Amino acid sequence: MRRHIILWLLLVPVGLCGQKNTPVTVTCENRFVGRDCVSGDSIPAVLYRFNRRVERIPVLDTVAGRAIVQFRDITKNGKYLEPVGPMISMELSDGAVLWQRDIGYIFGHTWIDEELIVETDLQKSRRIDPETGTDLWEKKIRLYALPDDWSGAEPKIGLGYAQIMGARGEKAQGFNLADGSTLWKRPLNFQSGWSACDMVSDSIVLVQADGLHLFNLYTGQGWDYEAVMSAPYDKRSALQALGFVLGFFSGFVATGGADMIKELHSNAILSDSVLYWASREEIVALDSTDGHLLWKTRLPEKAGSRSNIFETDTSIFLINRGVAVFQNRYVEYGRPFLAAYEKATGRVTMLQVVDQRRCWIMDYAFHEGSVLLALQDRIAVHDLHTGELQRETQIDTAVVGRILREDNERYCLYDSVKDRFEFVSGGLDDWTLRTDKDNLLRWNVLRDEARVVPVDSCWVQRDRYDNLLLVGLGDKSCLIDDNGCRYAELALPATRLRGTTMYSYTEEGLAKVDLKPLLDRRYERPAVPQERAAGTALALYGRGRGALCASPKR
Repeated sequence: MRRHIILWLLLVPVGLCGQKNTPVTVTCENRFVGRDCVSGDSIPAVLYRFNRRVERIPVLDTVAGRAIVQFRDITKNGKYLEPVGPMISMELSDGAVLWQRDIGYIFGHTWIDEELIVETDLQKSRRIDPETGTDLWEKKIRLYALPDDWSGAEPKIGLGYAQIMGARGEKAQGFNLADGSTLWKRPLNFQSGWSACDMVSDSIVLVQADGLHLFNLYTGQGWDYEAVMSAPYDKRSALQALGFVLGFFSGFVATGGADMIKELHSNAILSDSVLYWASREEIVALDSTDGHLLWKTRLPEKAGSRSNIFETDTSIFLINRGVAVFQNRYVEYGRPFLAAYEKATGRVTMLQVVDQRRCWIMDYAFHEGSVLLALQDRIAVHDLHTGELQRETQIDTAVVGRILREDNERYCLYDSVKDRFEFVSGGLDDWTLRTDKDNLLRWNVLRDEARVVPVDSCWVQRDRYDNLLLVGLGDKSCLIDDNGCRYAELALPATRLRGTTMYSYTEEGLAKVDLKPLLDRRYERPAVPQERAAGTALALYGRGRGALCASPKR
């Protein structure tokens, strides 16, 4: 494995040098993209077309009138994405490109917002000026985490490691994002990577890396609690891997030994100055001020895995899911079980093995006095207090597919007879799950009934403005009210609203639609007869006529 990685690292620079640094060009045009169902008027838009494939648009600064766009082309054989692509800043008024530079996608990550661009790779981290696109500084630091909310910390601080090729750092360091200077260093050895980084306050951060580590962002001071969060590679478990990649965890680059099974831990809960947390072998309570151990309880032998913990007034409830992460894929590990522990002492008050058969807890939910467990082929309902199995609902995986996870998107279907949209999830007693055959499984807890809906027939809510919802399906979108009545039809994918302006982008370009005239009349009932087909405006303004809607499938 190591030889393959080294060979890849040697080949990547060769591939990068051979790429053409083609300038990004932007063409601007005005065209009609939809219909106002209140007035019957056509809806105009400004379209910005690019000569490169759009990867994402991380910044739409409507105050400054600028956007930052990242591009990533497909390789010549059409099978892969290029490891490097351009990033530009452009004016939203006329599409003028303000600056352009390349960024890498392999072994790296980029944090971008209106005021900050920080890029990190295997060797270095650099801060980029959003105004000019030039480097403000570059240091041999591997940035691992920018806390989600570091607005209160002055100077603004990033967390990382001093980076040396071929060697593993053993000192975490905080560095000033203004100039890249090191503010402090602290010993921190990690074998399985940083698994989570959570802000406790505006100056305190909690890192999970072979245990729990509390850092003061200003000084680096804090405490460490070492624990086992990984396990050596096991061929049997690796062969049980699901066929999908997890990607990044918690917004930063998760790295570590490629031959390690990782993510063998829970989330952390801070309650009344006490931190509760579970590792592969134990669940603990720690004093958050100095890290000293309040209590520790061993988990069942060889059962610990990726888990989730929850808090009640008197107990910590644990769901051990029977899965872990190996090479960015879920694998079977440990044994799924439910447990409850006294908050004050750690005494076990409930312990229940979920199933003696091989199974994974893909997701979970709580309903009144029960915990709902989504396994790959069934839904199990357990008593929240005793852990005992109350009932099971079997899923026909050959038809519906294997359950993957809970799906919290808000989906709706268009009813052509009623000429309105109806939401798939009906109420608090419905649980919506996603399967590996791209189906939605809506299961009603009380009636024990399941409804299967193909995802590709569902419209998804993307945004909201007062009483109007922006929903989209593929390359089309609609504005509807809470009753499902259409107020506008657009031949554009639904992306996001910024005030009264809708921005939509595909792999070919960006569209800006001023919806203020429509939104100002949002309480008026649609004046255009509703018996017209939902696709009428799409046929007029969309497909096959050069409109911004024909995206190649990835």
